[in-house]
Amino acid sequence: MSAVPGRVEITARALTALARAVAAERLGAPAKRLRVGLEDHDGALALEVTGPIAAGGDIVSAATTAADTIRSRVGDLSGRRVGRTHIELTGIVREHEGRVR
Repeated sequence: MSAVPGRVEITARALTALARAVAAERLGAPAKRLRVGLEDHDGALALEVTGPIAAGGDIVSAATTAADTIRSRVGDLSGRRVGRTHIELTGIVREHEGRVR
């Protein structure tokens, strides 16, 4: 227990921004292209992530691994228990090599 009186509250908006940043990093997609929803799942936080994933390799395995990593990282950073993470892929993000004229 802390010697300092009071409490810390994290708003839903802050949790959503945190989850979006973590998901963008893990999926290799721009955060502005991701939608993140928060729900309750048996007393734990449930994340609903919708957006693209970076091109390359086995996309299904990459998305499965990303879901596990996002769940763990958001839980570590927020101090909340994250019960499940659902990812809905909407496209592929490809790296562009400069503009061709």
